[in-house]
Amino acid sequence: MNRRLFLAASVGAIALLGCDGDGKPGTSPGKSVSTFNPLNVTGDDAGEKRCQI
Repeated sequence: MNRRLFLAASVGAIALLGCDGDGKPGTSPGKSVSTFNPLNVTGDDAGEKRCQI
C-alpha cells in the first residue's frame, strides 16, 4: 500500500514539475526559453559544457 501511495505521489509531483505556471505543459507563446549546454562525456569536447549544434 505504501509503495502505491509513494508511486502516485511521485508521478503527480513529476507531472507538476513539467507544467508551466498556469498548469499547462510546456512554455507559453512569447515566453523565452533558457539555453541548454550539455556536459559532453566523449569526443573532442569531453568534460566541457558545449552545444553540439
